Amino acid sequence: MRWRQFLTPVRSIDAHEARVMLDSDPEVQLVDVRQDKEYKEEHIAGAKFVPLASLDDMLEEIDPKRPVIVYCAIGGRSRIASQMLAGKGFEKVFNLSGGIKAWNGWKGFGDYEQGLDLFMNAEDIREVLEVAYVMEKALGNFYVDMAASVQSPKAAELFSKLASVESKHSDSVAERLQAISGGAPLPDVGPEATPEGGLSTKEYMQRLGSDLESPRDVVDFAMAMEAQAMDLYTRAAENAPDDPSREALERIALEERGHLKHLAVLMDALV
Repeated sequence: MRWRQFLTPVRSIDAHEARVMLDSDPEVQLVDVRQDKEYKEEHIAGAKFVPLASLDDMLEEIDPKRPVIVYCAIGGRSRIASQMLAGKGFEKVFNLSGGIKAWNGWKGFGDYEQGLDLFMNAEDIREVLEVAYVMEKALGNFYVDMAASVQSPKAAELFSKLASVESKHSDSVAERLQAISGGAPLPDVGPEATPEGGLSTKEYMQRLGSDLESPRDVVDFAMAMEAQAMDLYTRAAENAPDDPSREALERIALEERGHLKHLAVLMDALV
């Protein structure tokens, strides 16, 4: 047994410090060392799934040159994993104190592979941006439809605001797409298109039990959608076909984080 990996000191950080690191440094890696069922139930958006028992066999999944934040349920397994990584030469390893139970930020759910199939057949940045455009546009269309169908004026107003935000984001993706495709026509977005995050809106609503006539539930639902989208784009970046595609996906993930901050302000106002 290599005792050094359990004797190497590792710094623990709280949820606030972790969020500051993730917000300020796109190089930070987030690693979930819990079990598969725990990860599927909920995980911090953008986290890579590396169960503790498989850590030795999956070291190549983690870049030793980049900072790593490790978490589990309450902080015990992640401390061991952090010490193991530090003992193997990882220089910037941080244990999330209190684990996911102490995390009061944004969470995703589902398999680590959830939604990645949408990007699997993309061969270059153009196809990656086409998928992203359809997802962003589909969510915007959903918000427009909801604004017109809910009975609550406040909920309708919120859906209209959300539609406006998504419209700007899909326009931004469209500009990048047309810049590299020479102004080619944008993909059609039909009623069955999957919105950002990789799940249908019906699946999200069933999971969350959202009352879309309630303003707080509307914002909570939107935050779940954006967190799942950030999660998917972050994971997809790890599997991108080339560097330009990876950079594009990382940029979109950061934009989703900005959307979440905006929604958090809305939620605070409602509370």
